[in-house]
Amino acid sequence: MLSPLQECHTIRERLAGYALNTLVKEEAGAVTAHLATCSACHDEHYCLAAVAAHLVPLREALTDESSRARLGRRRPARTTPLTLSQWGNSKAWAAAR
Repeated sequence: MLSPLQECHTIRERLAGYALNTLVKEEAGAVTAHLATCSACHDEHYCLAAVAAHLVPLREALTDESSRARLGRRRPARTTPLTLSQWGNSKAWAAAR
């Protein structure tokens, strides 16, 4: 039997998969049951679910060249892909300008 703190830790490790609907049925059931009784984990899930809901439309918008052309935007030529930290740094730099 897990302590409440250990249970929350275990559930929080599964929340991203739960938000993306990738957990097996048993794990998803355990997360659902826990979220019904734990407001802290429920709040964390709410944030992750909001992000997950935007991933598919964001991907479609970024890959749809016709909509980018209509908006007058084009994807710059890039010879090497960005790492997550490089992308984050570029967004932080742009926001600071």
